[in-house]
Amino acid sequence: MLQIENLNKTFELGGGTFKRALVDLDFVAQEGDFVTIVGSNGAGKSTLLNMVAGVYAADSGTIAIDGTDITSWPEHKRAKFVGRVFQDPMMGTAGSMTIEENLAMAYKRGQRRGLKLGVARNRVKFKALLAELDLGLEKRLKDQVRLLSGGQRQALTLMMATLKTPQLLLLDEHTAALDPKTARRIIDLTQSIVDNHGLTVLMVTHNLQQALEVGNRTIMMHDGGIVLDLQGRKREDTSVDSLLEAFSRVKKERFLDDRALLA
Repeated sequence: MLQIENLNKTFELGGGTFKRALVDLDFVAQEGDFVTIVGSNGAGKSTLLNMVAGVYAADSGTIAIDGTDITSWPEHKRAKFVGRVFQDPMMGTAGSMTIEENLAMAYKRGQRRGLKLGVARNRVKFKALLAELDLGLEKRLKDQVRLLSGGQRQALTLMMATLKTPQLLLLDEHTAALDPKTARRIIDLTQSIVDNHGLTVLMVTHNLQQALEVGNRTIMMHDGGIVLDLQGRKREDTSVDSLLEAFSRVKKERFLDDRALLA
């Protein structure tokens, strides 16, 4: 479904210094995979999602969805096929617009249709979908989104990202800014939406317990590459402690390799 081959991305930090964010990265996600992604800061997790979404151009390598090479596609062209939810609940919605206007904007993604027409034609549909969230938002269609709580806004963003069923859903630490109770609710909502639509998902998280409990596959990134890929029984038998041990082992091995190169 998603196939990434030999993907590289380097950022210039200034002063003649560079950061290799992704290094010869190969990755394949099958249709229906729900992949959780862990790793330390700077490992390349968010860069990977940004590359798939089209935010950054690849230095080299290819990205394909369902056999179609999208490596050179701009972000707006990929938006029809790729849904995304960010860590900051404010990023996925327009705060000065109403709930129904935000939904209409998401619904008309990739279409030439006026916003007002989209609201009028789909108001009943939007109301029914919001009712499924059980947050009372179906009674607030004309409220500006800026009036919502962080959890309500993130739930709305999640609905907007999947309103027109995407081929791929990207979740970039989408519960990190929420309190534990709200985060749990958003995760449950995420799982329900993913199951109902049979979505393929990449989800970045720093919560290792969440990484092992949600979805069907966990990968660990370090220094721009994938150093661990857990699936099936191997993933089921992996604990948070063993995941931490694996991460410490990888860092130590990389450190020793670097020392050997400098010797």
